[in-house]
Amino acid sequence: MKKRKVVILGGGVGGLSAGWMLARTGQYEITVIEKASVTGGACGTFEHEGFLLDYGPHKFYSVIPGIVDELKELMGEEFLRHEKKNSIFMFNSFLEYPIRMTDLIFKMGFKNMAECGLNALATFFKKEKGGSTLQSYETYLVNRFGRRLYELVFEPLADKVWGDPSTLSSDIASTRIPAKSFLDVFLKIIGIRAETELTDAKYFYYPRRGFGRIAERMEEEIISRGGQIYTNAKGIRIKNTDLNISEVQFKVNDYLKKVNCDLLISTIPIDSLVTLLEAENEYFRNDVKRLGSNLQYRTALLVYVFLNQETVTNQHWIFFPGRDVIFSRIFEQKKMSEEMCAQNKTVLCCDFTDNEEGILCNQSDEQLSRKCISDLEKVGIIKKSWVEGSLIKRLPRLYPRYNLSYKSTIHGFYDLLKKYENLLLTGRIGFYNYNNSDHCIDMGRFIATKLENGSKPDMIWTELEQRVANYKIVD
Repeated sequence: MKKRKVVILGGGVGGLSAGWMLARTGQYEITVIEKASVTGGACGTFEHEGFLLDYGPHKFYSVIPGIVDELKELMGEEFLRHEKKNSIFMFNSFLEYPIRMTDLIFKMGFKNMAECGLNALATFFKKEKGGSTLQSYETYLVNRFGRRLYELVFEPLADKVWGDPSTLSSDIASTRIPAKSFLDVFLKIIGIRAETELTDAKYFYYPRRGFGRIAERMEEEIISRGGQIYTNAKGIRIKNTDLNISEVQFKVNDYLKKVNCDLLISTIPIDSLVTLLEAENEYFRNDVKRLGSNLQYRTALLVYVFLNQETVTNQHWIFFPGRDVIFSRIFEQKKMSEEMCAQNKTVLCCDFTDNEEGILCNQSDEQLSRKCISDLEKVGIIKKSWVEGSLIKRLPRLYPRYNLSYKSTIHGFYDLLKKYENLLLTGRIGFYNYNNSDHCIDMGRFIATKLENGSKPDMIWTELEQRVANYKIVD
């Protein structure tokens, strides 16, 4: 039987998942095209002076049926199982998560707690209304928890991670925050209502040699089944006739490669994909320019601080919602796997975001490093005398930002791209959907299953939109 030729743009977990799932059916010839020197994308692991480092904190956990089993089979003995330990720095103290009532009252103070409760009660009887028919992150949370709790807890972290919450869609809140009201939070804190696997991951999995091993294993599986993985691919051109994509061209080490294509799966930024297609079809050029200006992304800034200590925390990661420190989250790589750091050495990764034109993005590596070290000492995590060096990684366009009009923008792009009869999108960036690695793997499995059952790309796309809309982020 002649295999169908599938070309995948992007070698992150989203693209590799689709390639792995399709390759193992035996019906497809897979070609993955990646512009970077290695696969894995933001879920990759890299080496630096004897350390193995992830691009920020990662864990593997899923409530989607079968996904954990898929990865356990793929990773075998490489998977470590951790009982999650994380905390949040608030009110100048570290609070355990899930939060305990006695801990919260002691750290928050009875006055703040009473104000939050009374304000939430008042809000319950009189909802605060937004000025727009599109509900914002701010309005969504104020109407559920009251403005006082919103300003103390939710608003500062959202502002640091996503930018002005009043211009942010409520979809971010509904996806990331499992509690639905102040009463829900209160009942969980006092133990009447329990956390479930749908709201809190008690355990998670992590590969011994870094999260990037998941991508490497997928790559190995694709190659073992006859697939091709091209890295350092530049100058991609998509050839199409009558809205049917027939060939993908690209250069590797200045050599031109041409790959025939029965199906194209894209995980690259949706506006970048449209630009490649636009070179062959001018009919939607004006629409592209109009829609593209509304897409927003956040750049991830990662500052690694190397320390001459065995270890400095007992947590897998710690959140910092307050504006008095630069980072919104830190994690200690050694807590994920001791095999990634030498003895008597450790490294902290400070994780935060900004707009590409923002103040932080325009600061030098030295400025960002100095500020992170100062803030780590301020909150009592390190001493400056322990620091042996630092490293900065900048990951542009890592997080799709849901502004108030993002749905109309994305559906406008979808309507244009669905006209191609052999094109599918997947992954966080490709589908412009804020999700985790388990969701990307589920998307790849869904695509492979539907294709194997004879579904056409346009139907798969429609069903995938519905599926993705129900994903939840479980910390």
